[in-house]
Amino acid sequence: MNARVRIAFVRALVLTMGIFHTLTASAMLFAPEWFFQNIGTYPPYNRHYTGDLGTFQLALGVALLWAVRAPEKHHLLIGAAALGNLLHTFNHAYDDLLLHSFPSGQTILLLIFALLLLIAWLIDVPKRQHIGA
Repeated sequence: MNARVRIAFVRALVLTMGIFHTLTASAMLFAPEWFFQNIGTYPPYNRHYTGDLGTFQLALGVALLWAVRAPEKHHLLIGAAALGNLLHTFNHAYDDLLLHSFPSGQTILLLIFALLLLIAWLIDVPKRQHIGA
């Protein structure tokens, strides 16, 4: 895979995850009850904690969207986001095991997203001056 294709692929992965985190954060911050009833259905409902998590999701989403411009300069950020998503997946898997519903659809989706960021982090993206961008 040549350098231009690699950087375009990494940008697409990081963009996808930036949008995912930003949309998730928006639901948590602006429609927390809807989020609880439809996505994060882990009782008891707590508007404050949902808002707290939404602020962290928003920061991660915005940071990933920023990284799309030059992923080669934000390798550590992409790696940290991949790790955070992987840990989030493990947390859901643990709950699935406790509830005897392993693996849930939500856990599988979170694993896919974590793997996308991990792939983006693992792909060697050369510095821009080397690919003429």
